[in-house]
Amino acid sequence: MFFSKYIRPLIMVLLFVTFSFSSQADYPNKPIKLYIGFKAGGGTDTVGRVFAKILSDQVGQQVNVINKPGAGGCVAAMAVSRMKADGYNLLMDPSSSITWGRHTNPKCTIKVPDLTYVGMIAQFNFGLVAHKDAPYNTIEEFVKWGKGRTVSYVLLSPGAKALMKYIAKESGLKVKYVPAKGGADMINLILGKQVDLSFSGGIHSRHPDKIKLIASVASYRHAANPNVRTLKESGYNFEGGGFHTVAAPKGLPANILSKLEAAMKFASTHAAMKDISNKTKFPIFYKTSKQALEVMKNQDKNYGNLTKITGKM
Repeated sequence: MFFSKYIRPLIMVLLFVTFSFSSQADYPNKPIKLYIGFKAGGGTDTVGRVFAKILSDQVGQQVNVINKPGAGGCVAAMAVSRMKADGYNLLMDPSSSITWGRHTNPKCTIKVPDLTYVGMIAQFNFGLVAHKDAPYNTIEEFVKWGKGRTVSYVLLSPGAKALMKYIAKESGLKVKYVPAKGGADMINLILGKQVDLSFSGGIHSRHPDKIKLIASVASYRHAANPNVRTLKESGYNFEGGGFHTVAAPKGLPANILSKLEAAMKFASTHAAMKDISNKTKFPIFYKTSKQALEVMKNQDKNYGNLTKITGKM
């Protein structure tokens, strides 16, 4: 009876712990799923598929890409946050899908601490863009030109609206919002000269001869447009940005995180990643797990402050 009451449960616990450690040590011993919060063919998906191939080669297991679009990447982030933290369910999303999305979209309920961040690998070219023929080249010139008229701005997302709402409030501009269904639609509106200005996550970089950047909506200047100032440098108390971020559910074991982090660091120097970075115009931006968490916290604070000024969209 003593054995049955005390020893057997203890043995079961020891076996479970032993199995868990053994399973972690053998990681990975089955295919890994990499969830991407956007449709196939977009910038994040393109970078994610190259990363998945490199990761697969590094860890010795197939890495299957699963597209789970919705709410600007937030649907995938929320789904992964609820999965088992065993290293077999990963996420690649723009950092802003969490740090900006949760402040502007009531359906996006995820918070920064809900995930374990493996690292960051490339940066988005968040910016305000206009047609090449527009009579302004900077945000200051745009504001001066827009005074006394109603400027048109592409409505891509609640976050993009919040940004323009803040600029309009600071500058005294009147704005007409023109809806668009994604980046491709936005590009057509700009190319057709149907709008004066738009937020862009980086897709404008594919049309350097027809679309120009007038301000970086990030804490950094764009590598392709180093002479174009950030909003912060132009006197607006805001800086955001976005980075291709790889994450896992909260509670990922340290030894598994270490393996994934090492693989991600290797990927950041891989020729295939450098090649896709050049093609998509998303510069390599490698950050460790610890560094990525700090970036996420800072972004979350900045986007939160913006939402306090503009209110929920």
